[in-house]
Amino acid sequence: MSERQRQIGENEAIFRSVNEQIEALSSTLTTVTDTMRIVCECGTRSCTDQFPIIPAAYARVREDPTLFLTRPGHDFPETETVVAKEEGYWVVRKNAGLPEAIARATDPNGAREPS
Repeated sequence: MSERQRQIGENEAIFRSVNEQIEALSSTLTTVTDTMRIVCECGTRSCTDQFPIIPAAYARVREDPTLFLTRPGHDFPETETVVAKEEGYWVVRKNAGLPEAIARATDPNGAREPS
């Protein structure tokens, strides 16, 4: 596995952690809308794109530590596979091997066994 693939995984883990904090804050605040804004969880450290997502959809993705939320086209085929294309964002699954291992090891909800 290349250093680039490891860096992509680590970058995505950082953004996932930020989004977990956003989700926690969103759930404690009363909002006027049914969506929350999260940051793109792509592997590009300089990416600051944001997009709205329904909290229930966010929670479903977070049930699997190998899934990440990205803007369309922000995927890295060498480390992940697009598994869903929603309006405004894509869901990607980390490939087996080091990408999946990094995703599981950095899961802010605790390490989980493969389903």
